[in-house]
Amino acid sequence: MKARHLFAAAAMIGMSYGPASAKQAGDPPPVSPLSPTGKAMRVMHMSGGADGESHLEIIDLPLTGGGDGHSVQSRLRATDVEIGDTLPGDFIDFHGVSTPRFLIVLAGQLEVGLGDGSKHILSKGDIVLADDVTGRGHTSRMIGTEPVRILTVRLPKDSPLAPKSSSCPDGMPADQCVAARLQGQAGPHK
Repeated sequence: MKARHLFAAAAMIGMSYGPASAKQAGDPPPVSPLSPTGKAMRVMHMSGGADGESHLEIIDLPLTGGGDGHSVQSRLRATDVEIGDTLPGDFIDFHGVSTPRFLIVLAGQLEVGLGDGSKHILSKGDIVLADDVTGRGHTSRMIGTEPVRILTVRLPKDSPLAPKSSSCPDGMPADQCVAARLQGQAGPHK
């Protein structure tokens, strides 16, 4: 039961928007796949405000590799990773997160509710930086007919968006790290 609750809480934080009918007036535009002119990775950010409520905005992650529209990368440190399933119909009342984390929806849909009454649908492929470590937080409702599968990547509490310069694991020499030797080529863009 505890793992299920933690998973659902994590799932609620990694959101962008699902179907247009689920959008609220004044919502930021959906986070789209990288375009050929993309300069940075963009994600939905949910954070606690001075008013004690959680708010959503789109932010740019730090650019740590690649180039305009070609393999744009954000490389950050993670403390641990969790993956879990939650059944449709499950609901978690207002809650925040203990540490910042990315929530990546792998399957299913969930609805995140904010204190202002707005609701936002998260679907497969959506990524949210959940950072509402203060305030009342948000609600989470698993909707649809299939279980919601969320990948949670927890980030360091004190500096969650501090870029990591090397693509190699800490302590690994670059000559032993495959990632340091990869060279991509730009493909056709439509």
